[in-house]
Amino acid sequence: MRMMCPHCNEHAYTRTSLQLTSTSRETIFQCRNFECGHVFSAVTEINRTISPSAIPNPMVILPMSTHIKRKLLQTQLDAMPSSQYEGAAHRAAQAAESAQSPQGARS
Repeated sequence: MRMMCPHCNEHAYTRTSLQLTSTSRETIFQCRNFECGHVFSAVTEINRTISPSAIPNPMVILPMSTHIKRKLLQTQLDAMPSSQYEGAAHRAAQAAESAQSPQGARS
């Protein structure tokens, strides 16, 4: 990753870096301009998913980019088999219907 010194605008090089979490890293930079000599720290953080992983880690929770949410949801919906929903209200209506019909009546 390229960083510029905020003081003299010269390129800075990475001296060291440390993984803080699975989604963030702290990097120490040093300005290449020996007259400036600025040493500074930057934190890089992964903040959203632009293209989903084929092998996602369930421990990593990242928001999806808005453009991918729609595409991903549509892809998932298109791939899902459809079925007739028969919730409790539907089953109750069927039971009431069969109780009123001659086949469901008891003698």
